[in-house]
Amino acid sequence: MADAETGGRQTPETGRGIAVRISIITPCLNPGPLLADTVASVLGQRALLHGSTQLEYRIVDGGSTDGSLDAVRALADPRVCIVSERDGGMYEAVAKGLRLATGEVVAYLNAGDLYAPTAFEVVAEVMRRPEVRWMIGWGVEVTSGAVPVHVMHPYRYTRRWLERGIYGSSLPFVPQESTFWRRELIASVDLARLERFRLAGDAYLWRCFAREAEPFVVSSYLGAFRRHPGQLSEDRTGYRAEMRMATTPPTLADRLGAWLERPLWHAPRRVKKAFNRHHFLEYDHGRNAWT
Repeated sequence: MADAETGGRQTPETGRGIAVRISIITPCLNPGPLLADTVASVLGQRALLHGSTQLEYRIVDGGSTDGSLDAVRALADPRVCIVSERDGGMYEAVAKGLRLATGEVVAYLNAGDLYAPTAFEVVAEVMRRPEVRWMIGWGVEVTSGAVPVHVMHPYRYTRRWLERGIYGSSLPFVPQESTFWRRELIASVDLARLERFRLAGDAYLWRCFAREAEPFVVSSYLGAFRRHPGQLSEDRTGYRAEMRMATTPPTLADRLGAWLERPLWHAPRRVKKAFNRHHFLEYDHGRNAWT
């Protein structure tokens, strides 16, 4: 297992047919047994077994005392780097991981949340399209026992409304556990500012990314959000208050437009594709490709 000093850095590989290097960051503090499930979902990716992706996995811990890191250390996996030291909170940990990321594609997955076994396969295929700079899959919710209970199929995420905090207020949240981006987009983020967020740092990230590019919606199960007691996301009021500080205030026209768009979020996939032709990808079985 790589330690905090060496970081397990390797030279990224690029190009079609060559393994895509993915950097995953898991911020945590005393996550208990949830961490082991998250780690298993990352290391168990089918694309890693096939060799179509390479992994750099950084667990950025705030100084846990519950023994949750012991099982991860026992794996002795060289792709996993643990950094464990006191920090100022979740988004300071995320920022620390973003500074260290070396992969072509980057994401963060909170302790307890899970990746679908085929997530990296989809990410590698989609990210080989040069026009895709970041991508968002389905919003999947699972119980504390990891039983799927809800699936949200996004319609679209526009740059303007990402900057104005419409998603998470007037329209559904961006499912962070199903979001992946090119490392180059990190340059658009003020990481020192990101560190100061307690709840809505993800909204700040999406705002920064939206200034550079519109995300592609990918009609696939990539990650799952797990509900469990004591998680930060339970504070919806606090989240929305902080989100307002992270984004530009929406206009009345923005709110009206979001209200008129709501039916499309519940429409059949073919309708979503028809109205979002340029940034909605679904799998074409005839072509064996994402189109």
